[in-house]
Amino acid sequence: MVIKRLVRFFGRRRAKEPPFTPNPAAPPAVTMAAPARPRPVARSLTIWESELRAIAVETSTWTIETGGDLFGRWQTSPVVVLATKAGPKARRSTAHFQLDVDYLRQLSEPLAIQWELRYFGDWHSHHRLGLLEPSSGDFRRIRQLGNRNHFPGMAEIIVTTEGAQHEPIVRMHPWFYDLSVEGDPTAMTVKVLAGCSPIRQALITRGDLPEQTLRAWETVPLERVRIGGEDRPPVLKKAPEVDSTTRDRTLAHLAEALTQASGEPIEQHTTAFGHIFVAKLLGHHHLAFAIEGKWPMTVLEVHQLNRDDGTTGVISTPDGLTATDAAGVVAAFRAAKAGERT
Repeated sequence: MVIKRLVRFFGRRRAKEPPFTPNPAAPPAVTMAAPARPRPVARSLTIWESELRAIAVETSTWTIETGGDLFGRWQTSPVVVLATKAGPKARRSTAHFQLDVDYLRQLSEPLAIQWELRYFGDWHSHHRLGLLEPSSGDFRRIRQLGNRNHFPGMAEIIVTTEGAQHEPIVRMHPWFYDLSVEGDPTAMTVKVLAGCSPIRQALITRGDLPEQTLRAWETVPLERVRIGGEDRPPVLKKAPEVDSTTRDRTLAHLAEALTQASGEPIEQHTTAFGHIFVAKLLGHHHLAFAIEGKWPMTVLEVHQLNRDDGTTGVISTPDGLTATDAAGVVAAFRAAKAGERT
């Protein structure tokens, strides 16, 4: 009854949203499906603006060849949500680049488990060599890697630079490898989504992968980026609503963190505006977090519930708290619990 009353309260606050029926208490654990394998046909690549600019930043940092990895989801075509820079053991020269394979393995496992992302290719620069397509060595390496991992297809972005050396124009040349047949890679068109990838945004909020300097993408403007032979920067497309997998994984991470902090299973209720997470404090007292369903899944308000007499009360929390900031949410829970003890 308390939860229903709380949801009705938020329903009025969120401007006449339809009624809802709360779900039963749900455990925080989520059964994760294996990342979907790509289909063997892909003529276009979708990439977030942040990942395009992250590649440009890393390319501009070096005067010799460099590179990194591409992670995302691939159904009919690849969608890059995280472009990383290479690990510490990568080898670079004026005409050669070799990835740090151990670091790639180190990245791949948590990204697959925590976010259901898969590795499906890499990017590397040819800088000023004038080579806009994969070299014969690139071709052999990608095919061997894809066949060893039973990938039907893989993607590769060749990067070149031109103009001033300290602030070059960075060009991206994406290629698709159809590993189901013999043949050369084919050029791909590119769709660029405006803004920061939700995965990069979540990793920044969580403080993950500090070695990747995930905010560095902001230091190179889009005006210095080109796709293929285009004369102007790419036209940005409006980003779609963040996919349900990313939102579900964010909620699962938050539920796990709250479960560990409280020592009790977390109640999860789906509402018209999003979700309510309820964590036990002491005795009949609980803490209810109202979380907006739309990305970035803002924590709208936090209420302390007394299930003995049915009363509720709003408690103060930091502005801008989101579901991706599990540490911030846990800190609010612990502060409320400490207040209960005193």
